[in-house]
Amino acid sequence: MPSAFRIVQLSDTHFLQDGTPAEGGDGAYDTDAAFDAVFDHISENHDPQMVVVTGDIADNGIADEYRKAAEAFSRFDAPVNVCPGNHDHFGHYSARMGRPGVSTSRVIEIDSWAHVFVDSAAGTLLEQPSGTVADPPEQTRLHSNGGLGRREAAWIRETYDAITAEHVFVWLHHPPAAPLGLTADAAYEAEWRALLQDLPNVRGFGGGHTHVPDDYEIDGRRVAVAPSLKNNFSMSPQTWLPPGYRTYEFNPDGSWSSDVHLVDDDRWPRRPFGSLLASLFRGDIGHDELRQIIERRNAERNRS
Repeated sequence: MPSAFRIVQLSDTHFLQDGTPAEGGDGAYDTDAAFDAVFDHISENHDPQMVVVTGDIADNGIADEYRKAAEAFSRFDAPVNVCPGNHDHFGHYSARMGRPGVSTSRVIEIDSWAHVFVDSAAGTLLEQPSGTVADPPEQTRLHSNGGLGRREAAWIRETYDAITAEHVFVWLHHPPAAPLGLTADAAYEAEWRALLQDLPNVRGFGGGHTHVPDDYEIDGRRVAVAPSLKNNFSMSPQTWLPPGYRTYEFNPDGSWSSDVHLVDDDRWPRRPFGSLLASLFRGDIGHDELRQIIERRNAERNRS
C-alpha cells in the first residue's frame, strides 16, 4: 500500500525588493528573515516530498521580488509548486517564477490524488481582444478578496472532468467562505458553492490570504488556512503571532490531515493587539479608515 504523501505549505511570503517599503506600510516582519527561520524549522523537523506556496509571493508584484522568491524556494530539496495571490502581478509572476525545481504547474497528480492550483484572483484579470488576459489597474487586484470569473470557473470544471485521480485537493490563495469579516466576499463564496455541487471528489482546500491560521468547512469540505511570513495573527486570543507554515499528509483513501507550525523567536513576540485592529479583522472598519484613525491619534499625541 502507498504511504501518505507529505507536503509543506507556505503562504503570503511577501518578498520585498531591497530598499522597497512594504505595501500599506504593514511590514511588521522582515520577510527575508522570516523565510530563513521557517526554512530552517522545516529542514530540522520535516522531510516534505513537495512544497506548495499559495500566493502573495511578492509584496509589490515587481520583477526583483520574484527573482528573490525563486532563489529562496530553490533552497528546498523537494520540488516547489506555486500559485498566485492578489499581490502577485500576472505578467511578472508568469515570467519570473519558473526555474528548475520551482514550478507554476496547475495540476499535479500524485498516487490517488490530483492537486489543482487555482488563481483565486483571476476574476480581476482583463480579457484582451487577442484572447489573452492582462493585469487590471494595480489596486483592483491588490484589494481583491477572491474572484474566479468566467474563465477560471470554466477551467476548474474542465480540469475536474479530465482528472482520473480518485481524490482532488484545491490549492489557492483566497480560502472560500473564510469566517473573517475583513476578507469576506459573498460573490466569491457563491462561486465556490455553485462549483462544489458538481465537484464531489474535492476533498478540501489549502489557502492563505487572511494572515490568520484557521480550520473550518465549506459544504462539508475542510479548509486549511496557512500562516503568513509578513504579519500573522490569532483572533482567540487577540494576539500577534510569529511566522509559520503548515504540514499535510495525504492518504491513499482520500483522507488528509494538516497541522500549523509557528516559529517562535524573540524577533516576533506573541503580544496582544487592541480593539482597533480587532475592528479591522471583523470588517467594522477598512484599511483606509484604520490609517486615518492612526494618523489622527498620532497627531493628537504630538500636539499634547
